[in-house]
Amino acid sequence: MAVESGTAEQLIRRIYSFQRAMRCAHHVAVDPAGPGVALQGVMRLIGDAGEVRATDLADRLGIGAAALSRHIADLEASGHLKRRQDPADGRAFLLSLTDEGQTSLRAAAVRRAGLLQEMLVGWSDEDAASAAAMMERLAATLENSLRAKKPGQHNQQSMAGAAK
Repeated sequence: MAVESGTAEQLIRRIYSFQRAMRCAHHVAVDPAGPGVALQGVMRLIGDAGEVRATDLADRLGIGAAALSRHIADLEASGHLKRRQDPADGRAFLLSLTDEGQTSLRAAAVRRAGLLQEMLVGWSDEDAASAAAMMERLAATLENSLRAKKPGQHNQQSMAGAAK
């Protein structure tokens, strides 16, 4: 049974609306003294990977090398990120979070979760878990479809990481 065009359009509108609401929530929860929302997104993907090459990170984020280079420079300057030469390829670097970066990322996650708990007054834990499961299913379906359309250009973590 295929999804109808009108339903797909409605889902897209709801996703955009959800993205806007989440961006606003992120801005409310951000620590003014810490990394901003965009840098936290970069940090989450690095934290999830543990260590990642810049080219793989740019692919997961869906941004170009120049934009990523600025993010990396900002995170390094603030002490949240470290890089080391990739032993498999001396021309490349591996990126990972510093202890300060990991602490900052954990604190941001706690702030965001607390804010979301406040905002979801009236929701049961089951409601929230059901919503999370549907979002996970949607993200996995989209990622699998993208991989099928462009083999080798998208990895499993790109959309899932971005959705976090």
